[in-house]
Amino acid sequence: MRALTSILVGITLFVGCLAAWWFLWPVWKVEAHVRQQLPTSFATFSGVKYNRATGAGCGYVNAGNSQGVLHGTTHFILLPDGSLKFDPSDRVAGTTLQQLEAIRKHSDYLALVYARCA
Repeated sequence: MRALTSILVGITLFVGCLAAWWFLWPVWKVEAHVRQQLPTSFATFSGVKYNRATGAGCGYVNAGNSQGVLHGTTHFILLPDGSLKFDPSDRVAGTTLQQLEAIRKHSDYLALVYARCA
């Protein structure tokens, strides 16, 4: 009976470790790559997902400065080539041409989100 219990516990631990590696390891890698590209390593992440089909990581980051003050949550996309794209912070204001340019930046980012993160 003890041998059977030991085998079942061993199998459960193995499956648990394999599941953690399969589901959590890509998320940890995405967070590490994003943290490397930020000016400071102080950042909190939420909603980070890795899309295996596209090879992109998406989520929200709240980066801080050297004093530890958080700047606010921003959506990001980590592309397979290692480039990092943030949600444009341009406000849709100004002249008509400036508004159209801001809307174009936002729509380009949204197209990238739908293509890579969905």
